[in-house]
Amino acid sequence: MYQLHIKVSSRAMPISTEFVRFCKGLEHFHYVMVLAAEPDPRKAAAAWSAWLAAGLNPAVRTAPPVDAADRIKVDSRPGVGGFEVTLSGANRDAIERLRTLVEELEAARKSLPAAGDDRRLAALAENRAVTQRLLQPLKSALARSQIAPDGVNSFIAMVHQGLAAITAREITSITVSAA
Repeated sequence: MYQLHIKVSSRAMPISTEFVRFCKGLEHFHYVMVLAAEPDPRKAAAAWSAWLAAGLNPAVRTAPPVDAADRIKVDSRPGVGGFEVTLSGANRDAIERLRTLVEELEAARKSLPAAGDDRRLAALAENRAVTQRLLQPLKSALARSQIAPDGVNSFIAMVHQGLAAITAREITSITVSAA
């Protein structure tokens, strides 16, 4: 198993909802990247549709239907002055792509406006790394899979929720390591 370890420092421990959104955002980003890279268009379309039908709310525990090698386990531990999250899985390439995305989000987070989530998300939508690694592959994959506009909007909202949690103003730093 390959592991991605993320240590988050923050001014205060986030409320439980924000903590769950952070952890679920990482999980969602992983599955978005896995499904966006799926070479079989029918398999991808079925997986996107099944994921949408199961629900995209952070409370949903069911992972999208992906190969066993693409599944991840998320372990989170709150702590003093922050928390830690470890993602474990067999697909080293997918976890490495997630590591790179988190590092780029951390770099972007430092320059985001202090204003509300809408302005921060707008700035992230203009960030080349975030667009190339997450947003554009998602939109392209959903178009190839012929996901209806309402479904596309639901997936975009899910990603935005994760982006907002991972780049929250309360976070002072994120460090990432893989093994």
